[in-house]
Amino acid sequence: MLDALKRYNWPILAAGAALAASVASIAVSQICLGVAILLTIRQWRHAKYPPGASLLLFFFAWTLLAASLSNTPIAAFPQIKKFFVYLIVPCLAAAYNGPDSAKNILTALGAAGTLSALWSLLQYAKTFSAAQAAGLDFTTAYVADRITGFMSHWMTFGGTMMTVFLLGLAYTLFNKPIRWRVPAALIFIAAALFLGWTRGIWIGTFAGALYLIWFWRKSFVLALPILAIAAVAVMPQPEKDRVLSIVKPRGNTDSNSHRAALFFTGLAMIQAHPLIGVGPEQVERNFEHYAPEDIPRPFPRAWWYGHLHNIYIQFSADRGIPAMLAIIGFFFWSTWTIARAAVRAGTDRKWMLHGIAAVSIGILVTGIFEHNLADSEILMLALGLITLGGSLAADQCTIPV
Repeated sequence: MLDALKRYNWPILAAGAALAASVASIAVSQICLGVAILLTIRQWRHAKYPPGASLLLFFFAWTLLAASLSNTPIAAFPQIKKFFVYLIVPCLAAAYNGPDSAKNILTALGAAGTLSALWSLLQYAKTFSAAQAAGLDFTTAYVADRITGFMSHWMTFGGTMMTVFLLGLAYTLFNKPIRWRVPAALIFIAAALFLGWTRGIWIGTFAGALYLIWFWRKSFVLALPILAIAAVAVMPQPEKDRVLSIVKPRGNTDSNSHRAALFFTGLAMIQAHPLIGVGPEQVERNFEHYAPEDIPRPFPRAWWYGHLHNIYIQFSADRGIPAMLAIIGFFFWSTWTIARAAVRAGTDRKWMLHGIAAVSIGILVTGIFEHNLADSEILMLALGLITLGGSLAADQCTIPV
């Protein structure tokens, strides 16, 4: 029995489970992360980290500085506590055990995501039937109570669906041979992604898919916008209205004016405190003070401004521009390195590297419309996949040609 247990690579199992479980249960994910920390902490010093990992250390230090200089330092505790999630980086970097281990983690991630997608489709059917039975306008009823799958909020769910969709699309485009299970799962994932009605997620997914198709067949890139327009033309009316609301909002039903107000309020905070911001967790407390005068008072009831729905504005406003440049710089640098490695990679790694780069692009684009890195699930996915991609890229460079 002991010999059998010793044959398992427990560090990569724990770290991989922490990453894969993030699309199903953040509690399970963080328990696995705690186990992974205990199993890998001795190897952290000798691990190969993704490019720009030192920028994360700068981000931590600057966050602590911004918190200490804010009006209420203790209020920053939730953001300090979230540093725990960042430990997926040293855990995965230390536990990485070759491309097969990465493939197993991504497979588990896809399986968990598919189950979440299937559950969300049942949620949609139930909500649609209830709205029909009650004689309610479906758009009005659904926009504030959308499908969540295994997640607690539709934005978090949308981020997980974008992740597994882009990884599955990368597998379908770049891996040979293709197992039928993946394209079949993609149908359910795409349906859940679409029916989630999260517009920023749609745009981020489109950006990630555009990247993948560019490296698969460049000529097909021109067809993608045409296909998107054709798809909108044949959509059911509620979904068509939701898509068109990106450029033609329906008054208070859509959040376009809300996000515009948050954007300009965030800019005012940055202009007043460009170096250290107003302090972590201080945006909501200072919102009314910095909101431009042309924003009507009192603020509409539907508005929520605990954060600014934009990672670039949010990090700059609550911790200062240097902190934002550090965290975003880490993702840009690592994504660029992973994408370059994907071009040179063999078939066994190409789909994984391209898929991870596409997910990172999707997260960075979605971040224009939502503070997605505030969600521990999305943060875990973003950091974990970048670390996995960095390890794959570095491992590839050490293999003789």
